[in-house]
Amino acid sequence: IGFIPVLMPVVPFVYGIVSGPVYMLYFTKIKKEGMLFIQTIVVTLAFVATGHGPWVLLTAVIGGLLGEVVLRNGRYKSVKHARLAFSVQSIYFARDAYIRQMLDMGYGEEYTQKMMSVLPNWTLPLIVILGMLGAYIGCTIGIRMLKKHFVKAGMAEEV
Repeated sequence: IGFIPVLMPVVPFVYGIVSGPVYMLYFTKIKKEGMLFIQTIVVTLAFVATGHGPWVLLTAVIGGLLGEVVLRNGRYKSVKHARLAFSVQSIYFARDAYIRQMLDMGYGEEYTQKMMSVLPNWTLPLIVILGMLGAYIGCTIGIRMLKKHFVKAGMAEEV
């Protein structure tokens, strides 16, 4: 959906909803310091490899470290802290670098202008909040899925 300019603002929200359940399953299996940071960096390296540019790595490091602080406060056992950590970790932003990257990748001036017309500067905080909200909702769905399916099957411990 990120290739359709009008839908670009909802990409972080959808990403959070889709990846939240996966993250919650991951959280029940690995409760060690650094797990969120490593997961964040691995996913971000995939973004960088697919053309998102190195600037996303900086925001991933910041988000991953913030998420780790939240997890540490929950002693790596609290589902509430895990949900909040994934929401906090979901901050990716660098509008100007994104514009340059689109032009460098050959998208053209017209397409880039159309994309940026739905992403003015004032929308950045809103998009970041939507991404965090999507992650929170996705984790909530993940918690319900864990309780309903994975715990019963013995694949995850009680959440």
